[in-house]
Amino acid sequence: MQIVFLICAIFCVAAVLGSSESCAPGKRCVSYDLCNEGLLVDGHFYSDRSRTLQDEQHCHYMEKCCNVNETLSAGSGFNYSDSLSALPQCGGRLDLWLHLRPLGYKKQESKFGEFPWLVAIYGADGYLCSGALLTPLAVITAAHCVQDQVATDLRVVAGEWDAAVQLEPLPHQERNVSELLIHPNHTQSPAAHNLALLLLDSQEAFQLTPHVQVICLPPPQLIYNYSQCYVAGWRHSQFNGNETLPRRWPLYILPRDQCGSKLRLAILGRRYALNETLLCAGGDKDAIVCGDMGAIPLMCPLSGSNDRYVLAGLLARAARCDGPQLLSIYSNVKFYRRWIDQKLRERELDIRHYMV
Repeated sequence: MQIVFLICAIFCVAAVLGSSESCAPGKRCVSYDLCNEGLLVDGHFYSDRSRTLQDEQHCHYMEKCCNVNETLSAGSGFNYSDSLSALPQCGGRLDLWLHLRPLGYKKQESKFGEFPWLVAIYGADGYLCSGALLTPLAVITAAHCVQDQVATDLRVVAGEWDAAVQLEPLPHQERNVSELLIHPNHTQSPAAHNLALLLLDSQEAFQLTPHVQVICLPPPQLIYNYSQCYVAGWRHSQFNGNETLPRRWPLYILPRDQCGSKLRLAILGRRYALNETLLCAGGDKDAIVCGDMGAIPLMCPLSGSNDRYVLAGLLARAARCDGPQLLSIYSNVKFYRRWIDQKLRERELDIRHYMV
């Protein structure tokens, strides 16, 4: 009931805001899901989420110009809660039909709900970095992001999309952190064991909804798809702007021998021997991964599935973008699975949420 109430509430706000705007005669601004224009596929109606120039000129970007006689009453649009039962245990995403694309959508921008485990982490002075939701009570991020923070100053926002506005397809959830666990062997120089867990009070658990989900953690023996991975997160430089959308970029994980040789040549010297704690990712260079991304998760699809993901890594140090190809270094989450399991079990937290 709480999910339905929140959905209804935000759609009501959207309808009120829309009624004050003007479109062409016979049209008005309403939330996407209150416009009975779209496609019927396999018995399910999908609202038209594409934006036109008219929508851009007259409506909030969460709304569209809809024919008055096609406008639905608040609460009668798509029932997001019905789709929740179809999601896998972890690493699953909503039907891509439900992902919102802004006008002028670029492949660097994450769509709404595309990575439902992605969270934004804030300190006393504002946004710090991104992380990933492991359970309703546990978030993982890079240690360098939170090592100078006090747990009680940290808060985590899940289900966030555009951090600059409140009107979104579904409301985000914000929680305070009760305990901060940084890997005991973490060092800044050289960057090693760059991992941290943010734990919530048992009474402050995130509520799993279609746009707030947990990601899978790879067990030590799991082999997953290394060639079609993504990183995603928010950029520091875009906060406090008119639009603060999470960015995404495709990457691939390099074989260990290539990773070791590139690290020796580019960063760590000829005597460096790669160990199991690190991964290298390559791909096309872009400001998203070469800029101020802080800590971002590296996510790879499970073998045999394009829409279920495991957390492969967390950014361990700034990417090298001065060569012909991108080289970025990530903590190998698979190596730290036992430490993560142990810390959550010590606190009697359920680890089944992120098990494949």
